[in-house]
Order: sequence, then C-alpha cells, then structure tokens
Amino acid sequence: MNRQKLTMICVTLAGLIFIPSVFFNKPLFALVGAFFDWLPLPTGWMKAEKEINRTFLKLHVIATLIAYVIFIAWLIKGLAIVGFAFLEVWWLAVIFGVFMNY
Repeated sequence: MNRQKLTMICVTLAGLIFIPSVFFNKPLFALVGAFFDWLPLPTGWMKAEKEINRTFLKLHVIATLIAYVIFIAWLIKGLAIVGFAFLEVWWLAVIFGVFMNY
C-alpha cells in the first residue's frame, strides 16, 4: 500500500472519531482521533511522491495548527461550540491537504 493511501486511511479514521466526539462533546475521546491524524507525520507517509502545490501546503499547515490550538481550547474548556469550531477548521485543513497534490 502506498504512503498516500495510508495517510488517507489515517485521516479517515481521525474524521470518523472526531465527528462523534464533537457531536457528543467528548474531547478526551477525540485524542484518539488526533493520534491517527498525526500518525502519518512521524511515519513518513506524508512525504510527497511528486511535486506538490506549495500554496496549499502552507494553507494546510496553517489550518492544521489553528485547528489544534482550538482543539486544546476544547480540551480545556469542554464547550461543544469549541469542538465544532475545531472540526470545521480541521476539515478545511484536510481539504487543503488534498489540494496539495493538484
């Protein structure tokens, strides 16, 4: 299985965990999703196999960092609205990540 597929599987698992975590306001459960979301980075699966769009790479990194700042705020505050904000910004980061390859 190639690295891009492994990365997509991890992001899919993260999303499948994040959605009910946010819906039921369980930020500690979302930590499991965060593990899968970040797993491709230390494993090297996110290394590009071809040229990538640098603009979308920068947008992906910025949106991901903002999403996880919001995630930390959600862990601290435990407010559902903060969880929804995390999910929205995280989803934007995912979209930017997909567009890096186009």
